[in-house]
Amino acid sequence: MSATGLFTESDRTTVDRAARLAEGLVAQYFDLAHDDWIKNPYSLMTWKEAAKYLRDANVFAQTVRFDSRHTGKIQRAKPQDYYGVLLADPAILRALLRPQRHDLWTLGLFVLTHELVHIVRFRKFGVDFFGTPREREKEEEVVHKITREMLAGVESMDSLFSLYESGIRI
Repeated sequence: MSATGLFTESDRTTVDRAARLAEGLVAQYFDLAHDDWIKNPYSLMTWKEAAKYLRDANVFAQTVRFDSRHTGKIQRAKPQDYYGVLLADPAILRALLRPQRHDLWTLGLFVLTHELVHIVRFRKFGVDFFGTPREREKEEEVVHKITREMLAGVESMDSLFSLYESGIRI
């Protein structure tokens, strides 16, 4: 953990490892092909790597969508969107300092699993990325329920879910 509020190289390694496990859990839950994350990659970014206008200090992470249409004369008939997970390192690191301490691995696994569930639902289930506030609220409830099912039994996860469900602010 750095004094700047951004992930260190070691933190990023921990988060990357959590992402690999989250990918496996999400793939298993949704019965995705073994190469789905290769065919449909996503970007994992931190604040250091993201434009300032994308940063939201009130969340642990957010799913972002990039339009992958080609520029120039040739364009795809149906452009496929490319997704990313933008981790809010300052918010995550602040949460690790709270009295109800969690480690980066556990919190990272929770956050990344949650965001990858969103990505699969946008790509495979037609969930509207630009839904109304009410639709987005319902989507958060569905995604949280799925994330809870997938991470049931993971050590320290129940207390993390309780904290999240209590509505505690970042």
